[in-house]
Amino acid sequence: MREFEGKTAVITGGASGMGFAMAESFARVGMNIVLADVEVGALKEAAERIEALAVTAVPVQTDVADEADMDHLHDVVRQRFGAPDILCLNAGVAGGGGQTDLLTTKDWKWAIDVNLYGIIHGLRVFLGDMRESDAGHIVVTASVAGLTSFPGSLPYNATKHAAVSIAEGLFSELAEAGSGVAVHCLCPGVVSTNIHNSDRNRPKELQNTPADEQPRSEEFAGFMERLYEDVSKPHEVAELVFRAIVDGQFWIQTDGFYRDAIAARHRSIENDTDPPARGSIISVYSD
Repeated sequence: MREFEGKTAVITGGASGMGFAMAESFARVGMNIVLADVEVGALKEAAERIEALAVTAVPVQTDVADEADMDHLHDVVRQRFGAPDILCLNAGVAGGGGQTDLLTTKDWKWAIDVNLYGIIHGLRVFLGDMRESDAGHIVVTASVAGLTSFPGSLPYNATKHAAVSIAEGLFSELAEAGSGVAVHCLCPGVVSTNIHNSDRNRPKELQNTPADEQPRSEEFAGFMERLYEDVSKPHEVAELVFRAIVDGQFWIQTDGFYRDAIAARHRSIENDTDPPARGSIISVYSD
């Protein structure tokens, strides 16, 4: 894809972080932007900032885990613009961190509802229109957590492995059908977003009781704050996404810190050896 002006990008989780950075990147080349996000205040502010770039911005409050909300998002997009030219299934939460035997069903459900069903609903409502138009790009936000096997956040890891699998499978399905719809799989490492504070949007019915909650230490919070000074920034990731769309590139990875871990995992699968990942998914930045 090389012509962007007047076309439409739909971005879930578009009010902050990587989603908003993608929206800015697409707006700068003249695209209409549909921002879907669960946070009303952040969504309003994001839309105003995109409109300041002299393009159309349509904010749609959307819980990607909710089937009816995603149906509504589809209706808004279809009535205003038709099929999306770029669909970024980007909404995600960092739910389900901690020791696995202490996780609750609510921890698992929250991560699966947003990180996995957000993609499922997005494809359900938009893919048919895009296949009918025989054009467009779908960007699935997965993670290096979907390419590795680090401990410490099994619900998140499981959803991101699923996201990678969906992206790969969809790529093959569309290629075999001769479709003009392209697929891209974004696998960022740690990016300086607010995802580690995802609990701010956790539904009440999926919140743990204080007795079930695994507390995070002040030491961890301080480590994350220091780490964010050195990792990829959202606008850098957005530029990689934009370039992948222009170049037709499937894999989008944000840094080289995980190359060895990914290669080691693949070797263990090929050689039937034990999984190699130790430590945590953020420990590679301090090695």
